[in-house]
Amino acid sequence: MSKMIRIAIKSSGNSWKGWAGSMNSLMIATNNIKKAKVATATLIILIAIATIFLYVGISVLANMDRFIDQKNAEANGAHLIFITDGTHDQDVREIYQSIPSYSYSEQEEGVISISASFQNINTGEEANSIPAVFLNLDTARKISQVKIIDPAENMPPNGVIAPYVLKAANGYQTGDTLKMTVDEVSTELEIAGFYEDLMFASPSNVSMYKLYVGEQQLQEFLAQPQFGSKCSYFAVMTTDINNTEAFESEYVKETKNRLPDGTGSYVSICYGTTKTGVAIFINIIMAVLVSFSIIILAIAAIVIKFSTTTHIENNIKNIGTLEAMGYTTRQILNSILVEYLLMTAVGFMVGLGAALLISPVITNVVSSSIGLRWATGLYPQAVLASLCVITMAVLGISYFSAAKIKKITPLTALRSGIETHHFGKNRIPLDQTRLSLNTAMGFKSLIFNKRQNLIAGLIIMLLSLVTVFALASYYNFSVDKTAMIKLIGLETAEVEVNAVDDEETIFAEIAAMPEVEDTIRLVSFDGVIKFKDKESSAMTRVTEDYSRLKVDTCVKGRMPVYDNEIAITSIVLGKLGAQMGDTVSIDYNGINCEFLVVGVIQQFNALGKATAITTAGMKKLLPSYREQNLMVYLAEGQDTEKFITKINNQYGSEKIKTNSYFESVEMMLDSFEASIKIIVTGCLGIIAVIIVFVLFLVIRVRILRERTRLGVSKALGFTANQLIGQILISQMPVIIGAAVVGAIAGYFATNPLLALMLSANGILNCDFYVDPGLVLLTAIGISLLGLATVLIVAGKIRKISPCQMFEEGVD
Repeated sequence: MSKMIRIAIKSSGNSWKGWAGSMNSLMIATNNIKKAKVATATLIILIAIATIFLYVGISVLANMDRFIDQKNAEANGAHLIFITDGTHDQDVREIYQSIPSYSYSEQEEGVISISASFQNINTGEEANSIPAVFLNLDTARKISQVKIIDPAENMPPNGVIAPYVLKAANGYQTGDTLKMTVDEVSTELEIAGFYEDLMFASPSNVSMYKLYVGEQQLQEFLAQPQFGSKCSYFAVMTTDINNTEAFESEYVKETKNRLPDGTGSYVSICYGTTKTGVAIFINIIMAVLVSFSIIILAIAAIVIKFSTTTHIENNIKNIGTLEAMGYTTRQILNSILVEYLLMTAVGFMVGLGAALLISPVITNVVSSSIGLRWATGLYPQAVLASLCVITMAVLGISYFSAAKIKKITPLTALRSGIETHHFGKNRIPLDQTRLSLNTAMGFKSLIFNKRQNLIAGLIIMLLSLVTVFALASYYNFSVDKTAMIKLIGLETAEVEVNAVDDEETIFAEIAAMPEVEDTIRLVSFDGVIKFKDKESSAMTRVTEDYSRLKVDTCVKGRMPVYDNEIAITSIVLGKLGAQMGDTVSIDYNGINCEFLVVGVIQQFNALGKATAITTAGMKKLLPSYREQNLMVYLAEGQDTEKFITKINNQYGSEKIKTNSYFESVEMMLDSFEASIKIIVTGCLGIIAVIIVFVLFLVIRVRILRERTRLGVSKALGFTANQLIGQILISQMPVIIGAAVVGAIAGYFATNPLLALMLSANGILNCDFYVDPGLVLLTAIGISLLGLATVLIVAGKIRKISPCQMFEEGVD
């Protein structure tokens, strides 16, 4: 019995000891936090910022697929859309109904306008040229049901329901007047609300507006051929929404078999391709945010390492005293881990609260990018993932930083950590230097504080690199979009002309017009590429001479020259398991021809799945092939709209179809511009905050550590301005040098970093223009910010007096 009591007492004692140890660790941790207010505030802010970026990035990336599927399901969205001119509707129905996974479909009459341009008169925007299809709002439909957002009180006779992306990205409002112009003939429509539809969510994905109007307005369009022609609109549902790309490939293949000349079809769109395409840009943005959060965590790790080492150095006697009192090194180490765990918890909660607070901004960024109303909320999985990443990173670096405590003994602590004496070389002896005393003291301080300077320099260098990256991205997305257009893989022709008939004569006459600088025949079709037992769909470009194209998409090898050569994107090659030098085949209208892979191309367009062959190679597949599409490059100073009107008046809509090609491309990028501005502005603001807080921490700790020396210096006759000058001399070379090195690194690293981030989309090389002026601006801006911060923090030296030189209290 007595033995059992002893065991119980012993067990109770161990539990009490463990509880007491935990409480002591907590007390030590809270005391350390109170003493190091600046370091604590800096780390909490860094963790909060990292939390914002990490949580937002993970929540969007993790939920995008589910969100799109849910949005489509809410409206019973179509799995495939086919728009035709109505002349082969029976064939079209028979084709898609014969495919095994077909379920049901709806067909309705509409109006398609290939050469339309639109302008919101209320916002004062420039007119945007983009094809549009008009459907009857009053039609009863089960597929892609129209749920109006911000509806007008009453539907006006000329009312139109516009895509939601125009509200989110372009600032359209219900009641605005939308002016539609076709060949100088205009009509005005009143916006009566907005709708969501994945298939037409963003013009960057499908370069066409789908607009709903009332029965009366639709009949007026049908009665006025100048605004467009009658079309048939098919919405198709399948038994497997995840297999729509294969369904579309089969449909395209059968269409070409029955309609070998390609007439009768305007467009085909499938859910799978559209779903992937609509999320590409926002996924890139979110990947950048997650990458930026990792960089901030790396900076936080550097700050933790600096703070922990400084804490151990300045409190080594206290640590030795605790060990002498009976505390184990494990308990002392645990107190430091508890300290950082508490700061992590506070920083994470602040960051999570801030992320929820700025949710309207995030909603706008995502919505304007994908053209669907993003619902920002609290996502438990994203919260847990962010918390795990940040906690593991903080605890990991804090443990390794504080591990040196295990080597500290009470005797070592009493010697202030000095076990053996080491006299380093005096790099700047004051009795021999030609520098002024104050300058020499500043450089001696620079050398003496090399560890702190290295930490500050690394952080500033990283932030300088990120600044150049952010500014370069903004420049290429918003100021000069040439490189971005090349990355997308589109030509820069001002006008695209499609001839219905007699193309040889019409194209020769257009090329001879005084407004025209050059013309190139360029045609694309959906093909199936096969290699061994694998196959992949791909958009195939056809032209006679690829050297005449203005945009070169080849990144390896060369473009095809002979009729048996082909260039393919890395995504298609990867899917096929092929490489340069292999022989692949193209299946077209039941005819298979083999082609030698001579080059690798890259492009965002068509989801990176593309190939290129010559006109001669195309004629092997289809001997009756005709080049009916012409890219027109206008001479400098020519007005695109006037030229389109001129050729439309000359040839008429029966002979040609025209559209302002380059304006369509620019409009595609305009929808991203607002998102890029918000992201870049936010990044630059956060970079400035981090620089200020890190420098504030480093310099403040240094001043507090050297308070005794500073007090003695004042007693010896040094003025406050001279001591501030010493701080400047010891800090500014590090700040300026790190800013310059980081900016130069950003100049060379921007394109490789972009290529790395876009590699999943088949991008191997990037050619963004990094203006040397941005590099210079970054270095100067960060240096001036650093100078201002150093002057403000070093100003505290004025309050130090000689009588304070033996006071303790290191932050």
